[in-house]
Amino acid sequence: KATGDEVVPTKVLELKDETQTFEFENLKGDVVPSILRQFSAPVKLVSSSGEVDEESLKFLAARDTDGFNRWESGQRLYTLLCFQEYKDGKMSDKTLEYVLEAFERTLADDSMDYSIKSYAMTLPSEGTLSEELEEVDPVTLRKARGAVRKAIARKFQGKLLDAYNNLTAMMENDGEFKVDAENIGRRRLRNTLLGYLTVIKETEEEQKEAAAIATSHYDKATGMTDKMAALNALVSMDGAAAKSRDDVIQRFYDEANGDALVLNKWFSAQALADLPDVLDRVKALTKHPDFTLSNPNRCRSLISAFTMNLAPFHAIDGEGYKFIAETIAELDKLNPQISSRMGTSLIQWRKYGKERAELMKGELKKLAAMKLSDDLYEVVNRGLKE
Repeated sequence: KATGDEVVPTKVLELKDETQTFEFENLKGDVVPSILRQFSAPVKLVSSSGEVDEESLKFLAARDTDGFNRWESGQRLYTLLCFQEYKDGKMSDKTLEYVLEAFERTLADDSMDYSIKSYAMTLPSEGTLSEELEEVDPVTLRKARGAVRKAIARKFQGKLLDAYNNLTAMMENDGEFKVDAENIGRRRLRNTLLGYLTVIKETEEEQKEAAAIATSHYDKATGMTDKMAALNALVSMDGAAAKSRDDVIQRFYDEANGDALVLNKWFSAQALADLPDVLDRVKALTKHPDFTLSNPNRCRSLISAFTMNLAPFHAIDGEGYKFIAETIAELDKLNPQISSRMGTSLIQWRKYGKERAELMKGELKKLAAMKLSDDLYEVVNRGLKE
């Protein structure tokens, strides 16, 4: 533990009995076991005491020589911190200290594979966090995850920017676009760094700075991955960054030149935006000349994407549910298979608390009173069963 060195080579432990003890001799000093290395078994480890050893997780997240376990330990630490903010309204100073220490060491580690480094620095998604909860408030969860992300971004803003600029210079010096593991990893890491740099946008000056770096990222993009990273950052900007956001949204549309797959990405990015008026924007996009309910992929790219934007879809006023139910009713006349799949977004009401459950069931009852296809009727009927 004192040096971070690997003191025992990776070995396989065969579990044949309900209870077993494994002993390792001649170990000096305090050590931390790195178990299930290389994702060797698809299981979740739970301490017999029920307690989480945060200090050991911090050590593994910062120093483990196995990429998977380093990522997994970091994910568990991030999750703990997000849930502290979610449940208590504040982060534990000790857990935050551990997260920041592990993140800083990962950011500074030049020996790591670029892709693994990117994954290790990325917080669990809202969907992943939701799976850990029996009942979830998506609005509060988004705020909690956002607070953790901003805490990290503000603490290391200078170092994040330096790392981003170094990767940018490295890619510019290379010149040609390459599709190999190293260059794919560089782009992935650079996009992760961009994500952190563009969440700092509370003041007008910060909004302008975030918009400038994202716009520059878009301008210098040599492939769709980088363009989408910039677009995804910009679509969630407002205030002083609104003009830059709208300019790039229009540029992306113009550059798509009618390509169906690229336009699907354009619709999805906007449907997944973190803006207070995203539902109104989605409704406006349903009137766009390039949108039609009769095109299944276009429908998924906008309507289904919005249902995956958990906070606005599950807004406590129920407007997200109402919009989806009305859209499903129209879609059912054209494509029952797509409408029934989309209908499943309204039947998970047990997960979202009593108030949201009643709103979701209310929309299901409205649908049940209509003349529906057999496919959609089956989903709606299943959703209304207690």
